[in-house]
This record gives sequence, C-alpha cells and structure tokens, in this order.
Amino acid sequence: MNLKRWLYLFFSTLVIGAASSLLLGLVLDTKLWEHGTPNVLVGIIGHVGLGILFSLIAQMGFFAYLAIHSFGLGLFRGLWSGVQSILIIFTFFDLVYFRYVNFAEGSSILPFFGFPTGMLVFALIIAYIKVKQTNNKAGVPTVFLIFVVSTIEWMPALHQDQLLPLLNMLIPILLCNAWQVLQLHKLTVKTTQKPPNGRQKA
Repeated sequence: MNLKRWLYLFFSTLVIGAASSLLLGLVLDTKLWEHGTPNVLVGIIGHVGLGILFSLIAQMGFFAYLAIHSFGLGLFRGLWSGVQSILIIFTFFDLVYFRYVNFAEGSSILPFFGFPTGMLVFALIIAYIKVKQTNNKAGVPTVFLIFVVSTIEWMPALHQDQLLPLLNMLIPILLCNAWQVLQLHKLTVKTTQKPPNGRQKA
C-alpha cells in the first residue's frame, strides 16, 4: 500500500467515524435539542470529535491486527484460523458473562446476549461480503477483526451499562473496521503496467 492509498483509507475512515457518530448523536441524544442553537452546535462538534477519536482507535486496532495476523500465520500456520475461531467463541462468552456479573447478576442473563449476537451477525455479514470479493480464507480473519478487535476497542464503554454511550462508541468502531477490511484488498492489489506495444508484462 503506497502513501496515497493509505491517506485515502485514513481520511475516508475518519469521515465514516465522524459522520456515523454525528448521525447517532442527532438521532439518539435527546439532550442535544433541549437548550437552543448554541447547545446543538456544541453537541455537533462534540459528536464529530468523538467520531474522529473512535475512528483513530479503530485504525490503530486495525493495523495492530494486521501485524498480529501476520505473526499468527507464521507461528500457527494452518492452525491460525482455528485459533482465531476459538478466540471468537471465548470473546462472545466473556462479553455476555462478565457484563452480566457486573450489572445484573441474579436476574436473567438473556438481555446480555443482545450486543454480542448483533455484533457477531454484523461480523458474519461483512465476512460474507469479504469472501465474495476475495476468497474463503478471508472469512475467519474478517469475523475476528469485526468481533474480537472491535470488542477490545469498545472496552472503555463497557464499564457502564447505559445504552447511549455503548452505542455511540460501538457503531462508529464497527463501521470503521468494516470499511477498512473491505477496502484493504482493493488498496493493496498490485496494478500491472503495460509496455508501449500494448502487451502486458509477464
């Protein structure tokens, strides 16, 4: 990936993070509209700033995962997909169990399946698109990135049990990671130059 392509990925991901956070704020943040135009403008700037921050977190996690993925392929070779699958299962369990223990132990655990299940379904959809665009080997890494890496990036919000802060951080991160993984193969493909006679080089 050359500098031009990296800058495109960087700034387009920033835009997705900022736009998604702003849209969520306009739709879900009822306090935004309670104190007149100045409050709305401050709120808009705040949501855009948070979206940019979440985008940067997603980008750092994305490139960290690329390094880990390369290391995992070298260390585990053909077993790397299996290792990632096991980590996906453990992450799903932890996301349900530990939030249940922290916020609602003694009541029903079923509501705590909501976020992990939604995230996993979203990850599977993105993985299906990625596989259709590339090959079957991209499926598990894509699910791992969207589900496990996004969960790690989402951890600052997981210490509370309020829906709005959870959604405000999670959705921009998921969208940014989905955008990055779906763009990666397009930006890293090597273009074949043609010689003057019009024939492709071997």
